[in-house]
Amino acid sequence: MLRILNEEPTDEQFQTLINLYNGGALDKALERVQMLLQQFPDSARIYNVQGAINASLENFDLAIQSYLEAVRIKPDYAQAYNNIGVSLRTCGQLEPAIQSYKQALMIKPAYAQALNNLGIALQENGELEEAERNFRKALEIEPHYAEAYYNLGLALQDKNNLEAAKFNYLKALEIEPSYAEAHYNLGIIFLNEGENANAIMCLKNTLVFKEDSAEARHLINALTGNTSNAPPAGYVEKLFDHYAGNFEKSLIDKLDYQTPRMLTEIIREHSQSSLGSVLDLGCGTGLIGKEIGKYCTNLHGVDLSKPMLDQAKKKNTYDKLSHYNLADFLSTETLNFDYFIAADVFVYIGELLEIFRLIKFRNSKNGRLVFSTEHTEKDGYCLENSGRYSHSRNYIDNLCRELGYRICHFSTSNIRKEKNGAICGGLYLLEF
Repeated sequence: MLRILNEEPTDEQFQTLINLYNGGALDKALERVQMLLQQFPDSARIYNVQGAINASLENFDLAIQSYLEAVRIKPDYAQAYNNIGVSLRTCGQLEPAIQSYKQALMIKPAYAQALNNLGIALQENGELEEAERNFRKALEIEPHYAEAYYNLGLALQDKNNLEAAKFNYLKALEIEPSYAEAHYNLGIIFLNEGENANAIMCLKNTLVFKEDSAEARHLINALTGNTSNAPPAGYVEKLFDHYAGNFEKSLIDKLDYQTPRMLTEIIREHSQSSLGSVLDLGCGTGLIGKEIGKYCTNLHGVDLSKPMLDQAKKKNTYDKLSHYNLADFLSTETLNFDYFIAADVFVYIGELLEIFRLIKFRNSKNGRLVFSTEHTEKDGYCLENSGRYSHSRNYIDNLCRELGYRICHFSTSNIRKEKNGAICGGLYLLEF
């Protein structure tokens, strides 16, 4: 086949490729790319599309290779640098993604999409002020950019500037009325403000445009008194993936979070020597590890949120970190632990019977289970308006009798602030 160097495909040839890509015929699009690259081996545009196709197929390493080839051929290719950033961020590589977006903006300063994407990465990295600045710059360039209004709303919501966040969600909806995520987050603000009727309306609007929104259904259940056994799959993971970068600042600085310290004090009251091997269930960013690590011979953290585990890894406290759903880990992995600790984890699990059963009967030796709950005087467990679960002492007593645990410690205490009050927590140490 004839090789034509230093030339691009015709507009018609390129559009045929784009039509295959946009139509979802990704395998055929890749075949077309290979054919075109034989004719036009120095086409940066074709390599860029090849990268986009591989990204759509979730082959992100191949996508990045293609984008890098595009910028090798065309060093001022801002769109390719932006696309590199998107793939890197998707793989959890925030710092390299940020640098790639910045490179795109050095080439093309008025690049609204790159500014928006840079803002997203900065927000996930906990840099809320810089994120906000980039979203605002994107909107100066492109005033009808619904996604930038939405992302600005998220950044402002994370900063607890709720009125400004609401304004930006409403602007996004003014431009794009079917923006399900904007309806959802507007509902979250109304929920946090105690405006339950408005919250339900927004959550129902979410379902109009996104019928499979398990998060919206879960919160509607919470607000209408319909207690489920557990939140929908993916709800908790998505929640903590979003908050990972700003989690500790929000929880410790703003909400005066005390559970790790309190549980550590209870553990030390019952054991002055080494705690041995400890499994931190739902370890998050590692706040329990920071408190308890020096007393353990081995500390293993498990969490379903990869960004939270990335934060925990930075503490250099854990001997091992595992990305797992808790029930799956307890069902499949070898359990040989002296302590199981779950700080503010069971608030995201309604029915605890299976978790308690797996710990009791799959662990290879006797041990202790230490955990907190959001305490309720109601019978059993309850899905609260917050979307979290509360558990009664009576419910824990019944589990212990059924499975053979012994309660060595129970107390209640305020474990953190919420709105204008405090959350009353139940603090437990069980032996088995």
